[in-house]
Amino acid sequence: MITRVNDSLLAVAERRLLDRLAAVVAPRVTADACSLAGLAGAILCCAGYALSTLHRAFIPVAVAGVALHWCGDALDGTVARLRGEDRPRYGFYVDHFLDTVSQILFFVGLGVSPLASMPVALLTLVALQALNILVLLRTVLIGEFRLSFGRLGPTEAHVALILLGLSGFVTGPLPYVYDTLLAAGAVFLCVQTLTVGFREARGFRDAGA
Repeated sequence: MITRVNDSLLAVAERRLLDRLAAVVAPRVTADACSLAGLAGAILCCAGYALSTLHRAFIPVAVAGVALHWCGDALDGTVARLRGEDRPRYGFYVDHFLDTVSQILFFVGLGVSPLASMPVALLTLVALQALNILVLLRTVLIGEFRLSFGRLGPTEAHVALILLGLSGFVTGPLPYVYDTLLAAGAVFLCVQTLTVGFREARGFRDAGA
């Protein structure tokens, strides 16, 4: 039995909103459809950022893609649970596979855009994937699927990306500003990965596991 843990700043408000949205979603909209909508949002985000090299008017397209991804990615599991259609292995696999693809699209798109440099965007992506690997290791070894670290989770990350995009649309490219923000995010992710990783390693060692 896997225990989901999400104690992020927006977790309670998000859960209430998702329960309401899932309750009014048409029956023909399946959990798989929500997952694909999330992937479509990530593709839209990447395309919007790529096109923003031509004109920053395309940045709102990228922002809309982030919002669509959050909606689809967050709703798929909620819809499945409320309808009693849980498929733990399938859902877990598809969710994390599509999350990985979506995260690549987000940060590659951001790196292509005039808002941030590709090296910093890819550095943030690598830091995020390192934390994702730790999450999966903990899920397999101790049965806890932790969504949040330092009171921040996927929803806060989506909000940050939306704010980053909207700021970029208003101000246009600002040298080093967005790279600095992304680098700060990468540092946060690395600190969480190393802190939790070493703590868990000590716990396994002391328990003789």
